[in-house]
Amino acid sequence: MYNHKKEMKKTLVGIVSGIALFGVMAVPAFAISTTAGLGHSAVANSASRGKGASIVHYKASYTDPLFGPVQCAGVHQTGRMFSVNGQDSFTCTSTTGSPLTKVTPNESLSLATVGAWQSDSTTATLLAVSFTGVVSSDGFSYTAVAVY
Repeated sequence: MYNHKKEMKKTLVGIVSGIALFGVMAVPAFAISTTAGLGHSAVANSASRGKGASIVHYKASYTDPLFGPVQCAGVHQTGRMFSVNGQDSFTCTSTTGSPLTKVTPNESLSLATVGAWQSDSTTATLLAVSFTGVVSSDGFSYTAVAVY
């Protein structure tokens, strides 16, 4: 396991609620950008799995400009069944004892702008070409997949 600190510019995902109100689709798109210190630790647990896939488990803690302080755990997957730069599958949980900020329970999450989400799984800069997720029913966490 290794630990390091770095400054990371994380431009946030846009939230697409898809809530239809009186025939009008409400689609807020946040373009929040901040530089936050990231206490990032990636578990050096990389292994080949099955049909040419390689995985690396990771954990990261930081203050997200939309969700607030979070702790994330996930897996970065690469190999022939994934895009060129792979994908992250992860869950982030509020560390404040309160629900995530600026989102609602069961809200669908998606990428408003290509490249607006940066991977927590590596020190290399990987920017997402797609991001889909959902906020938990209690609002304390979200689970997502980001493709790079």
